[in-house]
Amino acid sequence: MLLRLLMPCIIFVLCGLISPKVNAKSDIIIILDDLGYRPSDVAAFSLPKEITFSILPQTPLASEIAHRAEQEGRAVMLHMPMQAQNGKNMGPLGLTTDMFAGAITYNLRKAMKSVPNAVGVNNHMGSAFTGQQEGMEALLKEVKRQGLFFVDSRTTVLTKGEEIAQRLGVPSASRQVFLDHKLEPAFLLKQFNQMKRIAKKNGHVVVIGHPHPETVSFLNTHLPALEKEGFTLTSVADYFSHAPKVAKQFGKERNQTAQLTRLDVKKIGSEISEQNTFVSSGFVQSTLSKESTFSKEMTERSATAPNE
Repeated sequence: MLLRLLMPCIIFVLCGLISPKVNAKSDIIIILDDLGYRPSDVAAFSLPKEITFSILPQTPLASEIAHRAEQEGRAVMLHMPMQAQNGKNMGPLGLTTDMFAGAITYNLRKAMKSVPNAVGVNNHMGSAFTGQQEGMEALLKEVKRQGLFFVDSRTTVLTKGEEIAQRLGVPSASRQVFLDHKLEPAFLLKQFNQMKRIAKKNGHVVVIGHPHPETVSFLNTHLPALEKEGFTLTSVADYFSHAPKVAKQFGKERNQTAQLTRLDVKKIGSEISEQNTFVSSGFVQSTLSKESTFSKEMTERSATAPNE
């Protein structure tokens, strides 16, 4: 009789074991920019697959990195070069403020061909380009046509990126923390702690770093502790799950995972039902199965806009 009264509690505990955690957690989205030039960039694959790689178009390793990332189920973005106020070299297919809309669309489409599995776009440099309306509208209209999302790297406080993206209905977000514009352990830790503070306050944070050996080593050391501290390392594929290209590339995998979870719940429910039969007949059965060198001109540095 006592066991029969306790069965609802047992069922509740069992369901808790297989259900998603209901505890409120803070999402941390980390994007590594500038991949594609240096052979050492491949060291970034040692990081969890939730870390997103943003690849520069038409770079020597763009195709190799994009292909390997796809094999590992890792989301990839296009790191689209855009004109900076300081006039630094953007690299191939850069967008300039004097371009007509057609040229902007052409360059973006060509860039996407070199990173065909990219599900989103963020700007490389761009303190000049992202601050002007016509060019950003042309860019984001094409982003929308391709079913992508946009992350504004915010290399200038005058950027119009996310504002225009929201008006056009493009899934979007803005960078909140630059992790590694100084490659010093104390500075990396300072930015990492700032990341955690923002995540706790807002429920999520978007972080941009680079595949420097120092950054990769730092992240490998400090990321494992995040979950115990109440943070969730989140892929852009999950954060932007509503973006059409994300849904197309990752939706099937997500649906399969959800289906497996439902099947597990059904199986446990069946096992509990069997346990009830044993209890009612006087028996109790408990079963719980359970990296060419990257040009300094391409390095993004500045006191006011570290990513440029």
